[in-house]
Amino acid sequence: MSALLRRGLLDRRRALIVWALSVGLTGAFFMLVWPSIDDSISQALDSYPDSVKKAFGITTLSNAEQYLNAELFSFILPFALAIFALRSVAAAIDGAQERGHLDVLLSAPVSRRRLVAATFAAIAVELAAILAAAWALTCLGSLVAGAALHAGLARARYRNLWPLAIFPAPIAMLVTGVSQHAGAVTGVAAGVIVAMYVLDLLGRLSDSIEPFRWLSAFRYYGTAAVDGIDPLAFAGLTAAGVVLAAAGALLVARRGLPGWDVC
Repeated sequence: MSALLRRGLLDRRRALIVWALSVGLTGAFFMLVWPSIDDSISQALDSYPDSVKKAFGITTLSNAEQYLNAELFSFILPFALAIFALRSVAAAIDGAQERGHLDVLLSAPVSRRRLVAATFAAIAVELAAILAAAWALTCLGSLVAGAALHAGLARARYRNLWPLAIFPAPIAMLVTGVSQHAGAVTGVAAGVIVAMYVLDLLGRLSDSIEPFRWLSAFRYYGTAAVDGIDPLAFAGLTAAGVVLAAAGALLVARRGLPGWDVC
């Protein structure tokens, strides 16, 4: 298991660096522009329809934390990191099979369940590293620009994103259990994540749909940059991801793959 984890991290180390820098520089950019739009964006927000502000959880944009929450954490980062997680799963299993790498790996005494578990663990570590680097670069951008970002609240927000960011990975693993094509895994799993986001968005706007928001992972995401982390939601979403990953591992262990023996 540890060898598979190290191998997975080493294989994707370049992608990890690129993603960490990309996400971090995005946060730094928002901090660099915040002082120049501080006054104007607050006035513009007053003209927004109440339904729009309710849907995106925007009440005011009077400080850097609220601006970062509205511009970065409500949409951009969740979907960007979801793409990273989905592509990592697809590349590690179905992509490796399509390239012929999986046959070599499974010629060793490695079970499919351990392979899936190691993939999930590697993605969890990578996402934590990306978020840590992004927090550091965002805080650096705030210092350079004098944006007065509260480092503790920003850290809570980046940390709170981790369960939601990793949640697409087990969904992709479930799809992997019934599909042998990396493109299908990415597409179907991405569709599920988008559907969850739309369901949560509509649930905020419609009382008739609101009871169904519990089906969406975004329902438990919260606004940690403003309110801090909800421990119950954080733990619950993490536990749900682990359970789905375990179910995905069972499906992968039972599916027919050329050269794979169930073990």
